[in-house]
Formats: sequence, C-alpha cells, structure tokens
Amino acid sequence: MFGRVLVAVACALVLTAPSTAAAPSQDDHRPATTTMKYEVGDLVAVVHAPRTLVGVLPLVLTHDLAAGQLVHRGAVVVLVADRSSLRRHHELWRELNDGAGPLAERFAGFAGHFAVAEP
Repeated sequence: MFGRVLVAVACALVLTAPSTAAAPSQDDHRPATTTMKYEVGDLVAVVHAPRTLVGVLPLVLTHDLAAGQLVHRGAVVVLVADRSSLRRHHELWRELNDGAGPLAERFAGFAGHFAVAEP
C-alpha cells in the first residue's frame, strides 16, 4: 500500500512540476537544491529539497536512489538507509508537519511546506 502511495505522489509530481519548482539555478536551468542528513536513533536519511520552499510540496520517502531526481521537479525527497524503516521515517515527518518531534528544530522551515501522504 505504501508503495502505491509513493507512485501516486511521483505521478502527481510529473503533472504539477512547473507550478511547484523552485527558481532555476544559473548553470543548468534546474531548481537549486539543498541536501541535508539526519540521524534519529537508528534512523538515518538524506533529505533532498528545493533550496527555496514555496507552497506545499509533495514529500517522497523512499530507499530508491533514482527518486532523488524528483527534487528537480519540486518534491522534498527523503532517501532512507533502510527500506524496512520507511514507516518510522514517515512518522517523524508527520510529527514535523505538526511542529513536533525530533526533526522539529533542524527542519523547522519545512513545516507547512510539504504534504505527507498517508500509507
């Protein structure tokens, strides 16, 4: 079920990319992005996001490295180290969206700028 939600989010990205993309960088006409890592207990992930968060962006939690390219279409992509921990990462981001949890301090600027799909 969670996999279907990720596919649906990816399809939505393709259809809405022009309206959610950040300002393009000067050198390659793709959105300027930022990459940050977090560790919460045994949970490890790398977050790829547009450098400028405008509006509400799709949040994609995955272990598939190829999904990292979705950030260039305006998504916040969380690449998790362990596939079996996807649900636990999902909970961290739901808490962050509510302004709480262990990600709230470091990723406070993300709150309100991403949509968490329910599995």
